[in-house]
Amino acid sequence: MSRAAVKKSRLMLRSISEHLEQAHRNFGAQQKTVGLVDVLYHPHNRAAHLNYVTPRRNTAWIPAPQIEQGLEYLRKLERRARVYYVEGLFLPVFARSLHKLGLQAEQEITLLTYQPKQPLPAGSPPEGCTVAEIDNQEGAALWWYVWRNAYYDVITHGTEPLYIGQTLREVALGHQIDLLVYRYSFPIGVARVTFHEDTAHISAAAVMREQRTPTLTHWLYRTAVIKAVEQGANMIFTSGSSETERKACRDIGFVDSGSIVCYAEAADERMQQAGDHHVAAPLFIHQQ
Repeated sequence: MSRAAVKKSRLMLRSISEHLEQAHRNFGAQQKTVGLVDVLYHPHNRAAHLNYVTPRRNTAWIPAPQIEQGLEYLRKLERRARVYYVEGLFLPVFARSLHKLGLQAEQEITLLTYQPKQPLPAGSPPEGCTVAEIDNQEGAALWWYVWRNAYYDVITHGTEPLYIGQTLREVALGHQIDLLVYRYSFPIGVARVTFHEDTAHISAAAVMREQRTPTLTHWLYRTAVIKAVEQGANMIFTSGSSETERKACRDIGFVDSGSIVCYAEAADERMQQAGDHHVAAPLFIHQQ
């Protein structure tokens, strides 16, 4: 890979990292700089997405003692020691440093990115399907019903919290688009796209199990991409949870672009009882 290509890739991965960190702060996580790392933590919520150490921006190398300082800050908050970062921004030796600190790989989430070069044709929707953007309370409630209904296959990406209570506010501010798919007036699927500066994240999707097909999945992602571009995004990322979703994204034009990784110390019984959740678990929390 040429130097220019490496630089472009790093800028793109940095944008993804900043997008996700901002999403976590929007949810209520606070940020504390400790040496060469940032510690994000939520005052009340112990979920993994919201309590972690991450390297500071523009740090090419972080000595192990600096990482340990951040981990110790989390421990004092009675949070599990955890490091969360975009892998392509750091050399493999960084992971070895984490192992030496007693951390173990907990989760790896594949990243796929799309940079629009020309308008993406909408394509023909599957038979009887239409899509609507949520703009009222009734639609927001229906979106959550579809997402949480046991008869729907959830495509959860494990990188950005999902929270109830601020949907319409986030939509009005231009931070988010919620899509609701109907087939002959019956809701069969949903998707969420979040925004930060000029990046967009297809952060969640769900399709009714009996209706789910590769064609429908492909159309849902394509529609989400088109909506993101219409709102001004020049880079879109996602992380399909299975090869079916990743193939749908690649068929549209997404490319594999690294991964988000999480390293954590082994959870003791006290931390588990306190509510420390696995990094991939989706969050459904009422935000007041």
